[in-house]
Amino acid sequence: MATVNFLGSYSGIDQTMIDQLMAVEKRPLIKLSEKKESIGTQKNAWNDVKSRLNNLFEKLKTLQSSETYTSKLASAGSSASLVVGKNSAEGTYQIHVGQLATSTSVIGGKILSASSDSSKELGMTGKFTLNGSTEIEVLTTDSTRSIAEKINLTSKNSGVRASVIDSKLVLNNVQTGEKEIVLADVVGTPILGDLGLGATKTENLGKNAKFTINDVVVERSSNSISDVLDYTTINLTKEHTVGQFDTINVTQDTSKSITAIKEFVAQYNSTLQFLSDQVNPGQVGVENSRGKLAGDGSLIRLQSTLRSMASSSITNSTTDVKNLSKLGVTTTDRSGQLKLDESKLEGILKADPEQVKNFFISKNALNEDIGFVPQMNTYIESFSSSSGIIKDKADSYEKALKDIAKQVETFNARIVKKEQYYISMFSKLDTAMMKSESQLSWLSSQVAGMTSSK
Repeated sequence: MATVNFLGSYSGIDQTMIDQLMAVEKRPLIKLSEKKESIGTQKNAWNDVKSRLNNLFEKLKTLQSSETYTSKLASAGSSASLVVGKNSAEGTYQIHVGQLATSTSVIGGKILSASSDSSKELGMTGKFTLNGSTEIEVLTTDSTRSIAEKINLTSKNSGVRASVIDSKLVLNNVQTGEKEIVLADVVGTPILGDLGLGATKTENLGKNAKFTINDVVVERSSNSISDVLDYTTINLTKEHTVGQFDTINVTQDTSKSITAIKEFVAQYNSTLQFLSDQVNPGQVGVENSRGKLAGDGSLIRLQSTLRSMASSSITNSTTDVKNLSKLGVTTTDRSGQLKLDESKLEGILKADPEQVKNFFISKNALNEDIGFVPQMNTYIESFSSSSGIIKDKADSYEKALKDIAKQVETFNARIVKKEQYYISMFSKLDTAMMKSESQLSWLSSQVAGMTSSK
């Protein structure tokens, strides 16, 4: 039998009023929700701090590479170019290219049975060797095309590549220079004559490269020469006419160092501004001016230390450059933002790049890193590493969020019981008031009956 709900029928306390009571009961839940949101905001803010520090760390890694300060740059030539390395000697080179290296080629004669169709089966059998190292077998089902493919499959060993031009086999040495292509029939299985590679072939012997560099005459079998200038490769691309030459300058590549320092300054300024925004205590009456991590001692210490490191001098170093200001990097205001004077930095790099390198990555007598970069990296890692301060912060926030989740779960269970209690209590009150009204009505009728009978 269904239960009839008389809630509010007599007491006037219905579900709407109970909902209002429950709203008051749930106020602590709102505070827990606000606390959860605040912790989540702080956790996300620290994740953003870690991201900024990681970006700064990457810029520092570039400054930690010795190649950033020792790179060389070669000017362009019209017929020759230089591929330089950090150990290449600086200087000016005049290069005249008299002759480019070419590769030997063998152009076969017409293969009569091919009938100008490179895919037609030739019906030949035989064997021949390439440069004395590779044997090629021709079967009756082979065509001019398939024979070329067989040769190309062995190019690594033979040093010869093949193509088909106008149904003729054309062979080329992979390498350039005055090196013949040696073809020979295997005894008992002659085939070269039928393939047009016998008496009807045409052979063009390759040439060596001939050039002069600063009036020194050089001859090599390749157009890419790495054994003439130490740590430098010379690439020849075009022959000069008589009296022409390329002038190529090898100089210190300051652009790489300038770019690296410039990018570090930009990332440092961005990171420092972000930290300032996060710890901002806010202004009275200015909405949203308070930082998400305002008052956080760890972040304030990070901000302060980064400022200090950017302006301090390194000690026990052999370099004359002791701080960033010597490189044209100075602070612009009390906020600690940095400014780079590129012309000053370029002048120092051109004069002595080793001094600049030693400032960033120098070592002391005990081979310990004492340069600017390792010192700053060590401090950044104390925050962003897997065992650093930010990880501890994240773990703390995660624990707090789990605690709040448990509190909310317990609170919600208690609220459900509380609402059931109110419904039960006021339902009983309505039932009692209904019974009381019924009894009062009966009593009134009894009194009325007694009065009328007198």
